Amino acid sequence: MRKKFDEPLCPPADSTCTPDFIDAKKDISNLLNTESFAVLATQGEGQPYTSLMSFNATKDLKKIVFSTPQETRKFELLKKSDKVALLVDNRSQTPPSLNRISAVTITGKANIIPPEKAQKWADFLMEKHPYQKSFILAPSTALVVVDVYRYFLVKRFQEVVEWSPR
Repeated sequence: MRKKFDEPLCPPADSTCTPDFIDAKKDISNLLNTESFAVLATQGEGQPYTSLMSFNATKDLKKIVFSTPQETRKFELLKKSDKVALLVDNRSQTPPSLNRISAVTITGKANIIPPEKAQKWADFLMEKHPYQKSFILAPSTALVVVDVYRYFLVKRFQEVVEWSPR
C-alpha cells in the first residue's frame, strides 16, 4: 500500500487515510532524531556504493548533513554525481518482527560544503555527535549537506508513505 502526500495531512476526499499516514512527518522526524546512523548510497562507474554514516537532519527535514574523509571512494563518487539516497531504520531498536520496523529512504542532492562555509554545519553535526568533534573538524574531512527531495517511509513491512519537505 502506498500513499503520497506533499503535506503530512490526508486529502479531504481520501477515505482510506488512517491516523498512521497523518503523522508521516512526525514519524520521519522521530526516526531521524532517534537513530544515529544512515546508509548512504552513491553511484559511479556503473555501480551503486553504500557507506555507513553518522548524520543530523534539520528540524524542517529539508537538509541532512554528514562528514566524510576526502580521501575515500564515497567522496570521489560524490564529486562525480550529486544524486544520493540515505536509508535510516530502527531495526536495532525493535524486537525481531518485521511489522515493528520502520525505515525511511531519503533522496536528494549532495552538496560538498566549501571549508570557509563549513563551521555552522560542523557545529550542527556535532550537536548530535559530539564524540566525533576531532574527526568532523579535521582538515582532511569534508562536510556534505543533502538537499532532500523526498522521503519514503515504510512501516509494518509494506505500508509506504511518500512525503516531500518542499
